[in-house]
Amino acid sequence: MNKKDSLLSIACIIVTALIILVVLIGQSLRIEKKLGFLPQLKIAQENENIPIKSVISSDTYSIERCTFTTESVLTKFDGANLTTADIGIPILCYHDVNPTKGNNLLLNPDKFRQQMKYLKDNGYFTLTMDELYGYLRENTAIPSKSIVLTFDDGYIGNYTYAYPVLKEFGFTATIFMISECVDKDSYLTSGQIKELSEYGIDIESHTTDHSDLTKLSLSKQIDIMKESKYSLEKLLNKPINYIAYPYGKLNNNAKEAAAAAGYKMAFNVQGTLTDKKDNIYNLDRFYIGNNFSMSDFIRIVTLKRT
Repeated sequence: MNKKDSLLSIACIIVTALIILVVLIGQSLRIEKKLGFLPQLKIAQENENIPIKSVISSDTYSIERCTFTTESVLTKFDGANLTTADIGIPILCYHDVNPTKGNNLLLNPDKFRQQMKYLKDNGYFTLTMDELYGYLRENTAIPSKSIVLTFDDGYIGNYTYAYPVLKEFGFTATIFMISECVDKDSYLTSGQIKELSEYGIDIESHTTDHSDLTKLSLSKQIDIMKESKYSLEKLLNKPINYIAYPYGKLNNNAKEAAAAAGYKMAFNVQGTLTDKKDNIYNLDRFYIGNNFSMSDFIRIVTLKRT
């Protein structure tokens, strides 16, 4: 092989190597373009401890599945003993939480915190209205130590005193709001109601004006239930599906009216556990007043279904 042939061979080798290099770089760029978010996922995983589960195909370089899980989105029932059995659920009925003395409806904030601390320390889980409905009517599993916290009327103390305690212990609750009392003295403001709702507190209906339903005609009952529902839905831009009867009083017309007005459940105050055999428009609650001792409270929440 003369010098000219040797130079030609070397040139061919160099050209071939350059072609291979260009092809490899092109493949790399195409892969990076398709999977450009992977470095960000890796950084997120390192910084936030977010596990990434992915399957990459060598042919398409596609992500088959990426699952993100953080503690903030874990189900609140993690670690609970779940059941669908008809165990009987204590639903508590509060009114105001307020240090003012002289009215049994005004529960002292220290007493309220003591009660919530007992529930937390003893492994109770609070249910939303949707979770309760799912358990009662759709056989959805709930923690065996479940409880429902409700507040009637919508007093400002629910925001000022109860809300911080609920947040402290990671609890949810339901406020049955008298719709015509929104923004009135001693009642919740529109802004407070929206904040509570955004946090996860259920805002539901307590009719428009807290009338004694047993003294009203069926048509009038339907009217005030629908009006309250519409008013709160307009304020919150979300469905209002549940109602508590004023004074806990009802008759057959009230149950019919609640159904006709579009509610899914309705609540009284009869002092017994709620279970799956109950009429969905006549669910039981326990009244909790300021004159209740801690032993009274514990007796109620630990009551067993017979």
